[in-house]
Amino acid sequence: MKHPLIRKLTIGIVSGLVSLLFVWVLTEWLFPEFFYRFESATYDLRTRMNWRLSLPDDPRQLKPIEDIVIIDVDEFSLQRLGKFHNWPRTYWAKAIRLLKQGGARLIGLDFIFDPDPRHPDEDQAFLQAIAEAGNVVTAFYLAEADSENFLYAMPSEPANFQYSRFVVDVPPELFYRLPAGDRMDPTFSDFFNASMGVGFVNIIPDPDGVTRWLQPFMRFNEHAYPAFSIKLAMQAANVNTIQYLPTENAILFLSDEKPVWRIPTDSQGRFLIAYQGPYKTFRYVSFYNLLMERIDPRFFEGKIVLFGSSAAGLFDLRATPLQNRFPGVEINANVIYQMLTNTFISPLTRWNRFVFYLLTALIVGVLVVFFRPLGGILATTLAVLLAFFGAFYALAQFHVWLPLVAPVLIILLTFSANYAYRFVIEERDKREIRRAFSHYLSPAVVDNLLKDPSKIKLGGEKKVCTVLFSDLAGFTTLSEKLDPEELVRILNRYLTEMTNIIFENEGMLDKYEGDAIMAVFGAPIDIGNHALKACRAALFMQRRLAELRSEWEKRRWPALHQRIGINSGEMLVGNMGSETRFDYTVMGDAVNLGARLESANKLYGTSILIGEETYKLAKDGIYARQVDLLRVKGKTQPVKVYELVALKDEAVSIETQEVIQYFERGYQHYLNRNWEWAMNQFRQVLQIKPDDGPARLYMMRCQEFIKNPPPRNWDGVFTLKQK
Repeated sequence: MKHPLIRKLTIGIVSGLVSLLFVWVLTEWLFPEFFYRFESATYDLRTRMNWRLSLPDDPRQLKPIEDIVIIDVDEFSLQRLGKFHNWPRTYWAKAIRLLKQGGARLIGLDFIFDPDPRHPDEDQAFLQAIAEAGNVVTAFYLAEADSENFLYAMPSEPANFQYSRFVVDVPPELFYRLPAGDRMDPTFSDFFNASMGVGFVNIIPDPDGVTRWLQPFMRFNEHAYPAFSIKLAMQAANVNTIQYLPTENAILFLSDEKPVWRIPTDSQGRFLIAYQGPYKTFRYVSFYNLLMERIDPRFFEGKIVLFGSSAAGLFDLRATPLQNRFPGVEINANVIYQMLTNTFISPLTRWNRFVFYLLTALIVGVLVVFFRPLGGILATTLAVLLAFFGAFYALAQFHVWLPLVAPVLIILLTFSANYAYRFVIEERDKREIRRAFSHYLSPAVVDNLLKDPSKIKLGGEKKVCTVLFSDLAGFTTLSEKLDPEELVRILNRYLTEMTNIIFENEGMLDKYEGDAIMAVFGAPIDIGNHALKACRAALFMQRRLAELRSEWEKRRWPALHQRIGINSGEMLVGNMGSETRFDYTVMGDAVNLGARLESANKLYGTSILIGEETYKLAKDGIYARQVDLLRVKGKTQPVKVYELVALKDEAVSIETQEVIQYFERGYQHYLNRNWEWAMNQFRQVLQIKPDDGPARLYMMRCQEFIKNPPPRNWDGVFTLKQK
């Protein structure tokens, strides 16, 4: 079995990767437009939040941007001057001359003008004003062919149109990414030729009708033309060279070979519009007020001036992330301003999105796998919130559009996949654990294992544990006197009572062998001081057997006594057996010594013997006396052997304490070869407790050594020859 940590990490990573691939295929290949609608809606929300948070505390401090001024053909102008299509072109000529007189830096006409055959003189005055100003950029529209209305594709630019003055030289890598138009409207060549520059006013919204992107260039008859706002910005910055960086999806604008802007684009060469605010974030001046000279022309000095309309009847209102009705001319103002201030929003490329999704999947997959369901829900909720605030922060502080919908889907699917796996697979593992350990462990310990299966290692490991062996003395005699059914009933009652005590002290039942019991404390999970809990279990087992003896005596059954051996140390813990049948058990020298101590009770006349390591681990909680230095068969190093007497957290009689004290003194005299002194102390023990087995044994040993003293190198060690 894999290490639990590696197993968990593998589950988390796999669940994250599966979620990533599923979301990637859905959002990038199967239904990209569907998911883009949701993603763009979150982008709009972030844009609005960003704008609101940037507002000053005092609304009176909010002033419009005046570097770019919009001359608005508003409702007021239409009321005063009449219907727009009836305006004489002399209005426009006068307005342009006033702006030129005031020193306007650039003038942009965001209107489509067709020739007026009824008033050619007015057209001429208008064209002359444009030409004399020398800084006017005019607009055209690139349309699709409409054969049903006899609007066919134009094989070339309009006649007499000096297009070579206005086209932009873009690299082929960019040129063939650009959308193309079939027709140029209007075909007013003299109007264009009088201008300093021309640009298309196609503003293409997203499928949901919201304008978020601008196409900086479009193709017409194998020529590239700039957008209206791009032409104004290029003119303002004296840009004369365009480069394209296909590996970065970026357009580089240069002035005299010096970089001016590096604009991040999408695969179609579009870039995101950085809106500065809602309607009238820029300074608006009514066309009528300009025409009537209510505005000092010097106000326009050094500014870029755009002619446009906020009137609903002129059909130039569009939806933006900030507002549903927004003048198209102010969209152009936003584009020019963001270019002049070098403020661009970077969308992630497809490769960058994949890397971002991958990191999200791996982090969330590793995160949720270490939590239980409630913690996993909280962690997932936190991850979703972090994704939202991270996306908002990236846009607000770094002008980066981080995707939000796909990462949130990945987070939720990773959580779902992880817990679906855990429900299906880990529940199966838990059933296996319950099946494997329900006969060996108490229900509380099994539940603890099920809550955290990583606490168990089923394969095999070295671990310090405590082993307990118990056996019944006199059981063979009892089996000869009782019929089999009654014998089984007695044995089952005995084993049930003893096993319950082992379970109550968090021990694991290893096996039964007839009337013998083997239990382990400290495996498969850590339980704290396993040695002390084994000692507690042994004492309780003896007490419960005494109660059972009193019941059995009433039935005139032979008295049964129990011998218990306990030892602690490093053991090999795990599944042992063949490939087809195995048990969870322990092996090692420490286990063997525990079994020897159980049988050694016969020699010392004791009920519970514990090894030296057990005594060291449990001595703060038990009363015990050392009964020997024992060398077991097959081992050269002796071990100290103790008789377990009582628990320190329970009342102990004065007589028991005196027995321990007298015996310990006698044993020290015994080791020092003071046989008479030792026997005197052992007699004191026997006066208090006449049936004390260790005291009787040492009385006999002392008497033997008085007759036959041991050699000079005698070290007090007794060799146990039988197993």
